[in-house]
Amino acid sequence: MSDRAERLARLSPEKRALLERALLARREATLDRERIRRRAPGEAAPLSFPQQRLWFFDRMAPGDPTYNAVVAIALRGPLDIDRLHPCVHHRRRSPRGGAHRLSRPRRDPYQHVLDDWELALDVVDLRACPDAERAGKLAAILRDAPRAPYDLRADLMLRLLVVRTGDDEHVLLIMEHHIAFDGWSDDVLCAEVSECYRALGDDRIPQLAELPVQYGDFAAWQQSRLDEDRTASLRSFWTGYLAGTPALTALPIDFERPQRQTFVGARAYVEVGPEVNEPIAALCRSESATPFHGVARRVRRALVPVGGTARHQRGHADRHRGRVELEPLIGFFSNTLVVRCRPEPGQNLRELVRATRDSALAAYDHQDLPFDKIVEAVAPIRSPAHNPLFQVNFRVTSGTPAVLDLPGVDARPVDADIGFARFDLALELQPTGAGLGGYLEYNVALFEPGTAGRSSPRSACCSATRSVDLMHRSATSSWLFPTSTVGIRGARRRG
Repeated sequence: MSDRAERLARLSPEKRALLERALLARREATLDRERIRRRAPGEAAPLSFPQQRLWFFDRMAPGDPTYNAVVAIALRGPLDIDRLHPCVHHRRRSPRGGAHRLSRPRRDPYQHVLDDWELALDVVDLRACPDAERAGKLAAILRDAPRAPYDLRADLMLRLLVVRTGDDEHVLLIMEHHIAFDGWSDDVLCAEVSECYRALGDDRIPQLAELPVQYGDFAAWQQSRLDEDRTASLRSFWTGYLAGTPALTALPIDFERPQRQTFVGARAYVEVGPEVNEPIAALCRSESATPFHGVARRVRRALVPVGGTARHQRGHADRHRGRVELEPLIGFFSNTLVVRCRPEPGQNLRELVRATRDSALAAYDHQDLPFDKIVEAVAPIRSPAHNPLFQVNFRVTSGTPAVLDLPGVDARPVDADIGFARFDLALELQPTGAGLGGYLEYNVALFEPGTAGRSSPRSACCSATRSVDLMHRSATSSWLFPTSTVGIRGARRRG
């Protein structure tokens, strides 16, 4: 019998009951701290931690469109625009997110939820344009319309535009600012608009689930649970986890890095075929790892020969919706995690995947500390020329792009590249049948247009001349950043 069990056995029934009540009270207090409570009516909602970061960026450069976003959907069929518009306005009768502005009458900014709001749905008709010009005009709209600046203190964070390209052909642009929307929110919005559209056609009330909490409740809860002890514990982890990591990842840039970071970007499109993806998936399954860990390992191997160092770190946007009550909400929940890559000499491929998995899981387990506070704790060498802690961002998503589900209308996602790069390099992939597809987004101040992805989508990130043997350790076989498609020339000055 252990010492603890012996002490418990010696307690009198009265003391045992007293101990049980104290332990129960402690457990209930812990559960109470973890519970997201609804704010009182009229109570101001603070900004969440990710919102605070974007608010800071906007104060530094008001109206900068770097964090603008767009969901573009091609709609083929008898679309009823007059019926579509009130579907978004149905949200006005049930405050479900997206309809708020930010204010700062005192020191700390807060969210101002609007009780009544109007959202215009603009229509651009291109049917009269000659066929040879229509595609170019649509491409210009897709590029330029989402770049319109937002005044975070005065504007709604949501805008709608319908481009009519034929009698029964339209492209819907759902334009938003990231401070109020993330990728998950796009799925929620499209699902709710689709249900409202069907309900109006059936002359019934839309079946939308009641929301247990609002985004402002989450923001208040998020701040309250990060108390002094929790913050100290998380800071201790991150300072140890990122100790000794380089401040700047050496990349095969074409141009000398500007003294101040710019955010103009372009994309090279990616196709990873089944001959590459299937061995990755099989290896990951055998190691209880996700495709993220397997592909991340390939990213690391690709950076080693061009950067000259195996140690680096990359960013990963975590959805940060680990609670069921947060799933139906619209808002900006994503938190940026920094995942450390420290391969040991002599590790084989399986061990590298395992190490990538363990490193990522350790970061996920400590994701409650906001990125800004991680930077503050680690205190890396700061420079206006690059992002702190990491310059390469990487994400593998499991879902498909957000689309509408409207009766009689075929809806398909449309790629809309609005020309920004928030990082030096960002790779985003998602499953496409047996393979992976997505894009490599790169900063054109560092990489020559066409260098990151030359000649074909596959050559943007895949070696077109060899398949990858995942079970043998060869840095030269990496399918990302092959020397034929990403220049490993010395950096040179522009012009």
